[in-house]
This record gives sequence, structure tokens and C-alpha cells, in this order.
Amino acid sequence: MAEVAFLVYGGPDKQGFRKSASFDWLGNIGAYMVIDCLRRAGIEVGFCSPATAHEHKVILASFTSSFDTYNFLRAVAKVPSWRSRKFRVIAGGFGLQNVYPLRELIDYAVFGRCESFIAGMVKAVLEGKDYTHESLMALEDGVKKVVLGQAGGLYPHELDTQPIKYQEMEIGCPRRCLFCHYSFARKRLTSNKEMFRGALGWTAKEVLFDRLLQDSNLKGMTRTAIDGFSERLRLAFHKPITDKMIKETIEKLSIMWNGSSVWLKLYQIGSFPTETEDDRRQFTKLINSCECKGKRVRIDIHVTPFRPSALTPAAYLPVDIGFSWRRIASTNIAHKPTLEVFYTPTIETSFSHLKELIVIRATEESDEILDAICFNRALEKISAEARPRVISKHFDLSPYLREYHTEEQLPTWYLTGHVPDEQVRAMARKLKADLGMPEKRVNEKQKHQE
Repeated sequence: MAEVAFLVYGGPDKQGFRKSASFDWLGNIGAYMVIDCLRRAGIEVGFCSPATAHEHKVILASFTSSFDTYNFLRAVAKVPSWRSRKFRVIAGGFGLQNVYPLRELIDYAVFGRCESFIAGMVKAVLEGKDYTHESLMALEDGVKKVVLGQAGGLYPHELDTQPIKYQEMEIGCPRRCLFCHYSFARKRLTSNKEMFRGALGWTAKEVLFDRLLQDSNLKGMTRTAIDGFSERLRLAFHKPITDKMIKETIEKLSIMWNGSSVWLKLYQIGSFPTETEDDRRQFTKLINSCECKGKRVRIDIHVTPFRPSALTPAAYLPVDIGFSWRRIASTNIAHKPTLEVFYTPTIETSFSHLKELIVIRATEESDEILDAICFNRALEKISAEARPRVISKHFDLSPYLREYHTEEQLPTWYLTGHVPDEQVRAMARKLKADLGMPEKRVNEKQKHQE
């Protein structure tokens, strides 16, 4: 029996692999990297369910998104052996932005890249020794300041991921869009300085929108993003894509695409602060103005509601959960002989939007609302679109939706990234001004009173 085991909520199958499909694809690349590091250090890694965790000495919990916080809480919060555990729990992953919801159920939180120290840390924990690192939070002493770990270079080893092997080629993004946790969490490292393609491009290439026309091998489905329904919003968030660029790119792709037809999956961010119905109407008008004179163009638009992600200037902005993106799912934006554009049916609900906001801005006072979302059976019987309204009758949602002043302490105050805090705050003030919502500065006397 391995002393170290990765937690799998569905439990391992007879071969010891995942029943959870989410563990067997590149979305969990960080977990694969950790396993590879440990095995290269001679540490055997198994897999366990919440009920069998007590059979091991160290449990590793992977968080690929904020929603994994709910998966974790549902899986272990009511398991008696977890509360009285003798095993140690190490949590980490790109989805671990806020440690407060997990603080009583884990022993260590690892923030950022950890391949340089994870083996030494696990060995120390197995031997019952103390281990310190600037990117490691030991929860027995409470929440403390940590620095998000950065990679010293591209991971040099090929990983035996499923369904294919994976070699890291890029970290970070050449842009620094002000809403993007990835940009602010990861320093840019790449083996290809000319073209950006997403690291998960094994299912479809991912190319920056303004570099689509530079790619000479466009075929199949290509993923890209414009992230904003109006030029005003895009430019405010440092997304340098104009309306003219969108129109010209779509029309030229119709001519130069190598395949039989153009197929883009276009990621959008909706519900930005100050976004209006007019912004969305203007976007529809812009798309319909495109005259594609070559191959047929198909664009699937996937909308993700805005998140005030930790470490970003946008972390200080207010959030609106009032617009129902699910209501417009599957509707056509354009339907012409050579151009079809529609919203994908997988757009999330207002409830899923709220769930992530609660995790991102959770504090010690958030335990009750988290418990209700995870375990209240009456809530499960209500439609997803109605749940935020019901929850708001029992809980104050303002801490998760409100604007934060740039001189306030954010719920994720303990995180520091590679961009200095003061620089992030200055960028946040400019972002608010560019959106038409400048804040008043707080003087020293007001700070003291607060």
C-alpha cells in the first residue's frame, strides 16, 4: 500500500486508475506533474477515495478550478475519519485561489508551481518533520502570507497523460489582460516566441485572436478569445482587439483557411462591470456585418461570466449575476449562407457563477453559505436559475458581489504573485477609471477610522 495517495472522489477502479474522467486529460496536467516528480524521487503514489484515505499517510488533493472546492467539501466534510485524521492532507492546483473554505480539512496548501520542492516536502511530511517554503501554507498556524510559486523553466520531462503524452511548451501568456488569473499567476515562459498556442491544444489549437491571420496551417477547430462584447470593454481590460480587427479577421479567414470550412470556438467574457444591453446588441450587429466571400465560417461562442480573480486588478471590481446567460444559449447571432454564429448550449447558470464568486471571496464567515450550497437538499430541488434568489433571502451576498476599494484588504490578502501588490492596485485604479467608475482615494485618517 502506497504511503502517498491522490484523492479521487469516485474511487479507484480495479486497475488503480481514475473513474473520474477529469483526472485523465490535460486539464489535470499539474497532478500528472506532481505524480511524475514524486515517482522520480522514489516515492510511490497511489489513489484513494475519501473513505479509504486513512489507509495512507499523505493525501494529495488536486484543485483544477474553483468548483473543485465544492467537490472536495461534498466528498470529505461529512466523513468522520477526515475530521479526526492522522494522515496529512496537501492541497494544490490552479483552482486553489482561496484557502478559507478548506482550512479545517487540509493541513498544507501549495500555491503555484511546486515541481522544485514537492518531493522534499512530501518526504518531510512522511517523516513527521517540519518543512517550510515561501509558496507553502501550513494551516495549523492559520492563514498566512504566501508567494505564488513560479516555474524556473519548462518542465523537462514528457508526461504520460491520457489519452496522449504531453510535453510542456508554454507557461503563461504574452498578454496581461486585467481579468486573467493565469496571466497574473504565471510568469511567461515559452519555447516559441513567435506564436502563442494554448498548452491544452491537443484537442484543438488555441491561438491569440490577433495572430490568427499569421498562422499558415489553419484547419479543423481552432480556439480563440476576444473577451468583451464591445471595443470599449476590451480595451479597458487590455484586450487589444478592435471592432475593425474582428470584422477583417473573420472575412479574411473565410478566404485563407486551409480546411473545407472555417470553424472557430470563440471565448467571450460577459457581465463585465458597466456592460450594457447596447454592448451586446452592437456585438451582434458587428458580427452580422461580416461579408464572408470564401469558405463557410462557423463560430461557436462560449460565454463565461466575469470573475474577480485573485491577484488581478479586476479582483477589486463589483460583479453582476443578474443577467441570465443560459437564457440565450443556443441562439443564433448570425445565420447566413457563408456565416453561422451562435452561443454554445454549455453556457453556465447564474448559480454556477455565484458559486465561484463565493469561493473566490470566501472568508471565515462563509462557512454557513458553503455548507448550504453543498448539503441543503431543499436547495437541490429548486432550479439553478432560481437558486441565487433563494440564497439571497437567507444570506448576505454583498461580500461576494460588491466593489472593493483598492486600499482595502481583499479576502485573498495572503496571496502575492510575480506582479507586486502595489502595481496591481495601481492597475486596478486605472481600470476603474477606464470603465467610468473611478474611486475616491482614502486618506490616512479614514484608514485609521476603518
